[in-house]
Formats: sequence, structure tokens, C-alpha cells
Amino acid sequence: MKTLINIVFFFLLSSSFVAKAQFVNNQRELIDIQHYTFDIEISDTSDRINAKATLNLLIKKKTKNFFLNLKSLNKDGKGMCIKSIKTKKGNPLAFTHKEDILVITNKKKWKKNKIIELEIAYSGIPEDGLYIRKSIYNKKTFFGDNWPNRAQYWLPVIDHPSDKATVDFIITAPKHFTVIASGKLISEKALTKIKNIFHFQTEQPLPTKVMVLGAADFKIKQLDTINSIPVSSWIYQEAPDKGFDDYKPAVAVLKFYDSIIGPYSYTKLANVQSKTRFGGMENAGNIFYYEESVNGKNQIESLVAHEVAHQWFGNSVTEKNWRDIWLSEGFATYLTDIYLEYKYGKEKLKERMIMEREKVIKYSKKPNVQAIVYNEKENLFKLLNRNSYEKGAWVLHMLRTKIGDDKFFEILRNFYSQYKNSNASTEDFIEIVNSVTQQDLNSFFDQWLYRTDIPTLQINWKIEGGKFILDIKQQNKPYNLDLLIKSYDKNTHQIFKIALTKQNQHFEFPTSVKSKDAQVIIDPEVTVLFQ
Repeated sequence: MKTLINIVFFFLLSSSFVAKAQFVNNQRELIDIQHYTFDIEISDTSDRINAKATLNLLIKKKTKNFFLNLKSLNKDGKGMCIKSIKTKKGNPLAFTHKEDILVITNKKKWKKNKIIELEIAYSGIPEDGLYIRKSIYNKKTFFGDNWPNRAQYWLPVIDHPSDKATVDFIITAPKHFTVIASGKLISEKALTKIKNIFHFQTEQPLPTKVMVLGAADFKIKQLDTINSIPVSSWIYQEAPDKGFDDYKPAVAVLKFYDSIIGPYSYTKLANVQSKTRFGGMENAGNIFYYEESVNGKNQIESLVAHEVAHQWFGNSVTEKNWRDIWLSEGFATYLTDIYLEYKYGKEKLKERMIMEREKVIKYSKKPNVQAIVYNEKENLFKLLNRNSYEKGAWVLHMLRTKIGDDKFFEILRNFYSQYKNSNASTEDFIEIVNSVTQQDLNSFFDQWLYRTDIPTLQINWKIEGGKFILDIKQQNKPYNLDLLIKSYDKNTHQIFKIALTKQNQHFEFPTSVKSKDAQVIIDPEVTVLFQ
């Protein structure tokens, strides 16, 4: 990738490179964005935003130029138009903005390890990323919806999870709007008789996918404070007041995750009714939920638990690359399962794992299914699949079963502590697992994370001559599995633990179960992913 960083190449950017730039951070060794300030004005009368972005960045290698992701104007007149780019001292910088790549060039090379500050003035109508939509009550709203790499539709950024930065949002809005954004509210004041200005500031670095603003006619309720973190509900003015409590589960969820993983990273936990293409979007410190989630029926506890879990894994511990997305979605899915187990008991966990196993099995039958860890090269939305979510959760569930609760939760705490507010890869997680367990579990992860199939077992059993006889065939390349099988009649039951390592295996166990009344349950504790 080093050879890409030259001025000739930048001015000859091909469409294939533009597409590639959305999936990888080609400039990881060249620059590091350390802070963004986005000064944005929104309006009742137009979808156009007027903005100024100030970037503080570290030059990691001597260079005359670098690029940012920012959507250029399309044939419909949507996209961003650059007015000027200048240094902190006001010196203008040369730039080109083509095919959604903003190339910034200095007359002389910037020196290695130099921190520079740039000011980019721009405006435009976002085609995506910043949702400017009418609410279900027919009121205009603005909501950032950046995942996975849609921040670039309205913000000049390195739109990749590996480049995390702190951020300030300074939002000028019509007076009737209440504004929320990433970070702590520093100030809110009247700018004119018809406009207010809001200033939010983060203390911790964020990936661009979860740095957002929201503006609507809100009413707000403070739900509680957990370990100095205020938890609140933000719902539309027209929504029924009982809708505030639809987000109330966030209080107990925050308290639980804080106790089992480690201290929450952000200064607030606001739960916001919004326009989003997702059921919930885990924006750091202010989660955006779909509009219909507010109905006063308290039906979204598991959704709340999932999105709050992301504050630890996905937001604070962020995947280094998109291939590692299971560290976000798989972790949030299984942490939801763990929370519901804590609240409702072990049977609830079994119920959820059975449901999730069925989803993985169904998904595994689709054509061209990939492994959990793979490099998606066409469409990042394809990563939102049953492997990243439910199969990732199942990997964690089987790891927990294999090593026990004490080691498992120690791993979660250590992984969070070591990579809090930074980035981690799948390999980083495996290294933590091996360190805590003092075992080499690479083969466990190899079969579950890097294979595209799941175990398919053909099981035949009978009771004969006082023996429980099993013949098990693995239909595909053998997995190493520890499987429990329960045999029982009306008077007694026995549980057999078998180790599967080969294509075909035969087992015989002495049993007191009577053959005429015998029944069998495969995997009675729901601890293995198979079909």
C-alpha cells in the first residue's frame, strides 16, 4: 500500500480504487486523525447543510498529500462541495475532489511525526449518512446514520473503524429543535432569535461509524444515574409519555455490563427515538432506535441490551478491520443472551441459544456462505448476517462451556481492559483467551471462525443387552466436539459425554435405562452448535 501514497496516483484515481478505499484503510501508515471538530448548520427550509470541519492529524510518514473520504456531487446534485481548505495559519491548500475522494496537497512535504490542523469549509445535500426525513408525526428531523462507512456522505473523514478520533460537534439549529450528539453537552445557547447553537465534546476516541448528531422536537426524561453515568430517554414531543419507559431497561443493562466487563467509556447513555435504517444503531453514548420502538409496551428489552452491549464491544473496543466485525456483533448478541440469563434464568439462555442455532443452521444452507472471519469486498452490509451475529454468539457460548464461567468472564474483562478505546483483531482476542486459560485454543477458533460450514451429525442409537450404543457420522470434514447425550425412561436417566474427532465413531456405554421406554435428547444443556 505504501506505493499508493504519491501525488501522481492520487490525481489518477480509478473507480476500482475508490471502491477499495471504502473497505480498507490504505493510509494507516501515513496519517492518523486525532480529532475532528464539525461545525454544522441545519435548516427547516432546506436539506442543505453548511459546514466547517477542523481536523487535527498526525503525519506518520513524510508526504505532500493524503486523502479523505467525502462524497462528491452526483448527477442529482446531492453530495458535498468544497469551498476552501486551509491550514491553521490560514494558508490555502490545494485539493481535488473526485469520485468521493478528497485529496489534499501541500507545496512542501509535511514532516514525519508532525501534527497539523486543517480547516475544510464545505456544503451540500447529503444523499445518505445524515438522514433528513419526516418523522412519523410529519415533523422534519436530522439523524446521523453512519454505519458502516456512510459518515463520508456528510463528513470529511477516514471512514474506517481503524482510525478512531475524538470529536466535537457544534450544531446550529432552528430554535424549536433539541439537539443530541456524541459526547458531553458543553454548552447550549441562543445564537439569534430563531437559532440555537449546541456544542458537544467527546473525551474518548470513536470510530466514524458511531459519531453522530440528532435533531428533532424532543422531550427528555432522566431515567437514572449509574456510576455517575446519566441514563435518559429522548422521544418525540408527540409521543405518549409512557413511551419514555420503553427505554428504561437501559438502566439495569448498563449496571449489569458495568459489573461484569468494566467501566462504561462514555459520559452519558441517551436512548433516542429516531430515523434509522436499523432497528437500533449503537452510536456511542446516544443510541438511536427505530421510531416505532416507542409505544409504551416495553417490548424492546433485548434490543436495548444488544445496543448497550455495543458500547463496550464495537464502540470502545472496535474491530481493526471489517473482517473482525463478529467482535462487535457476535459479542453484543451473546452479551444480550447473558443479560437475559442473569435476569430470567438458565432456561431463558437455553431458549435463546436454540433459537440462534436454528438461525445459523438456516443461514448455513444458503449459497456462497462465508466464514465468520472473512474479507468482504463487495458490500459491507453483507456482513450483517447470521454468522456475524448468532454464530459469533455461539462461538462465545461454546468457549464459555469449554473453559468455565470464571475464565470466560476474566477474558471479557481483560479483552476490554487491554483494548478499551482502541482497536482489536480476532487474533488479539485469541491471544487474550490463550493467555488467560494457559491453553492453546487456536484449533478451537480455527474450526469455528475460519470454516464456512457447521457440523452435520447423523446419529443412530439403540439400547441392547444393557448397553447404550451410539453410531455417529460427521457428514462433512470432522469437527472436534464434546457432545452430551441424555438417555432416559420413566424411572431413570443417564448423561453420556462423548468426544467427536473422526468421520465415523462407535460408542457403547452400560445403562440401566429400559429399551422399550427409552428416549434420547441430543445436547440437553444446549452447548454445541450443530445440525
